[in-house]
Amino acid sequence: MERNPLVRRLATISLVLIFLVIVAGSVVRATGSGMGCPDWPQCFGYAIPPTSIETLTWAPSKSFQEGQMILKDGNFWVAQVDFTTAEDFNTMNWAVFTKHDYNIFNPVHTWIEYINRLIGALSGLPVLALAVVSVARSRKNWGNSILSVGVLILLLFEAWLGKMVVDGNLVPNQITIHMMGSVAIVLLLLALRARNTKAPAPLPRPVRNGLLFLLLLIVIQIFLGTQTRELVDAALGHDAAVSRLNVIPSIEAMMPKIHRSFAWVILIATSFLYYLRKKHQAAVPGFGALIFAIGLEWTVGVVLYFLGLPKAMQPVHLVLSIGILASISYPLFLSFRKP
Repeated sequence: MERNPLVRRLATISLVLIFLVIVAGSVVRATGSGMGCPDWPQCFGYAIPPTSIETLTWAPSKSFQEGQMILKDGNFWVAQVDFTTAEDFNTMNWAVFTKHDYNIFNPVHTWIEYINRLIGALSGLPVLALAVVSVARSRKNWGNSILSVGVLILLLFEAWLGKMVVDGNLVPNQITIHMMGSVAIVLLLLALRARNTKAPAPLPRPVRNGLLFLLLLIVIQIFLGTQTRELVDAALGHDAAVSRLNVIPSIEAMMPKIHRSFAWVILIATSFLYYLRKKHQAAVPGFGALIFAIGLEWTVGVVLYFLGLPKAMQPVHLVLSIGILASISYPLFLSFRKP
């Protein structure tokens, strides 16, 4: 099987950008900026979103292009044609935005969400190049073609789902699917990079099985985390007066400490993997970083639980989980390579 250095480089670039998308997405969720742009793919009908409410305010002798929005009488209105306003507001030129009832303009939220979308769009470039390069050399490495096209399809699905999430005003189940789709993209890109990297010394079967089991547990834990996060969002709603510390008992009533308790399962599995590695004297790439990341993730989880889910810790918690996922899956994928 041919190893393609260009495929490896493009997979690495794609991984970095997808990782940044996940970071940006976690910041969007932690800051409540998911509806910062009420439409998609534009933002209030603009390619570059507004920075002040004046842009979204109707005024006489003001020019608007089709699709641009204003906030008036508690509703967003969408321009139906290109026109310049007269002295009076004419409803013939406007239509009430009806995809959802969210009607708040917060410039900070708007730009956080906009940057998230920009990074997402940018990530599509190396993924597209990766698919083109892999398919062009599919006769020499059909596995690259399957994986790279799979990544491209998933990324397009994620873009479409992002639109559905916005149109539905952050529908909870769609948000979970959105996150798990990102996890799948990361795993496929790591597998693609591993296929085009020189294989290290083979891992003993017990160690490889231990890595595989731990990877499964981490994916389950990430899923449980997204479910917990949905409960947090539902409990908080859009009411800034709700105490985040008071939300925890209501979450535990609906989903009794599953996410927190499952962390103990992961800790036990990690300890057993450490034992297997020592017993078989196996060289697992990045194993020290993995142990450190799991310990740090535990610490962040404790901070989140006992300090009332501080917003700044939520992106850190998610980013660490993706880092742990990568630290487990990449050496596992490498172990399936033939020297």
